[in-house]
Amino acid sequence: MQTFQRRIMKNTLYKFYLLICCIGFQFNASGQLIITAVFDFDLPGGEPKGVELFATSDIPNLSIFGLGSANNGGGTDDEEFTFPADSANEGDFIYVSYESTNFLAYFGFSPNYTSSSMQINGDDAVELFQNGSVIDTYGDPDTNGDYEVWDYTDSWAYRVDNTSANPTFEPSNWIFAGRGAADGCGTTNAD
Repeated sequence: MQTFQRRIMKNTLYKFYLLICCIGFQFNASGQLIITAVFDFDLPGGEPKGVELFATSDIPNLSIFGLGSANNGGGTDDEEFTFPADSANEGDFIYVSYESTNFLAYFGFSPNYTSSSMQINGDDAVELFQNGSVIDTYGDPDTNGDYEVWDYTDSWAYRVDNTSANPTFEPSNWIFAGRGAADGCGTTNAD
């Protein structure tokens, strides 16, 4: 099973359950919100697709943040999804998916938000914005990611512990499962 599923939010009490590896992630507090994972799994339609974000400190108003995808190396599309004026607590994981049905089927819980901006394939870069400026990036917005080191087609990538948000993609800050790592996987259930 995928290392990405080491830790996922089980309920609103922020209890996490273990799928494969140990819990105990730490992320550098540079930036209040960072991208911690991208995924493009293998249910019908190549779903679920989306990102996992992590709040490094309390965020009273998430609406200062947004997401955008850069599809097929076509360059930034700027901010395509702006979070509502919800709050987040330090240590919260936030999931934004293209849709909720296959996300729920795969992970066993619903995403926090859905957005068409997360209709990403494994060759698409993802950008996190704060007040309209890019603060964190996964992939190269100007490069089609097919067969690049960061390709997550039918797969996932996860941020290395203790690495910071970076507006310029830094491959050494990421663990790559490799293209096709999720082929045939229909759930995070470790059984």
